Amino acid sequence: MIVERRWFLRAVAGCVSIGSLSAMTPRSIASSSWPDEQMAGAFFCHADFPLNEFEGLWREMAGLQRDLTLQLRVPAAAEPIHLFLFSQKATYQEYLRLYFPQVPFRRALYIKDRGPGMVFAYRSVDFETDVRHESTHALLHAALPVVPLWVDEGLAEYFETARTRRAYDSPHLSRIRWSARFAQVPDIEQLEGISNLADMGVDEYREAWAWVHFMLHGPAEAHEELVSFLAAINARTPPGTLSQRLQSKMPDLTERFLDHFRNWKT
Repeated sequence: MIVERRWFLRAVAGCVSIGSLSAMTPRSIASSSWPDEQMAGAFFCHADFPLNEFEGLWREMAGLQRDLTLQLRVPAAAEPIHLFLFSQKATYQEYLRLYFPQVPFRRALYIKDRGPGMVFAYRSVDFETDVRHESTHALLHAALPVVPLWVDEGLAEYFETARTRRAYDSPHLSRIRWSARFAQVPDIEQLEGISNLADMGVDEYREAWAWVHFMLHGPAEAHEELVSFLAAINARTPPGTLSQRLQSKMPDLTERFLDHFRNWKT
């Protein structure tokens, strides 16, 4: 299940005490010897396995920043993001127990305290998806002072899919298109009311993805509102809610959403 592999730590949320993280910076963790290291765009990758085994992923990761900048018009990350990657689950678990003993186990993690963001993952069957998902969080939070939870997760769900498949081959798409046939529209206001990641279940991840897909690939007005919403956040100007902004720009929002997915070709 999607929700079982997501655990996005925000230090400001108090989920883990700052004291447990304050000494753990990318510099201090990366100072130990890693068998393989390389840069991939904004990402400094540290791995205990040969990184050339995933050359396609690193090429894609090098372009992830560009994709976010072009599609969302958010600033590029001003600092490198560190990826700590492990071949074995057991090694990954032991590493987290050593450096972050209070963090509950998840298959992939994004952690940011006072320094650059850090992504941790091991080579599970969903390794590439996990890396793209958590790295999207890292880029967003390196560019913006805050990101609403449902937008954060919706964007990460969208960009976790391989670049050539994002728009047309997400695992969420068939369910959303089927629902649209029966005039079922995800409740965006309900998504906006979620403040705790524990309340994001499989349905909520799928619905957040659906609204992001609509705003990226649907009417131009929807994309403009997403871009202006994120720009307001970046300017530290109260952005309002996306539901209000979209409804104001498109009074027929429900029908526009349904038309988008009813007519979207796979």
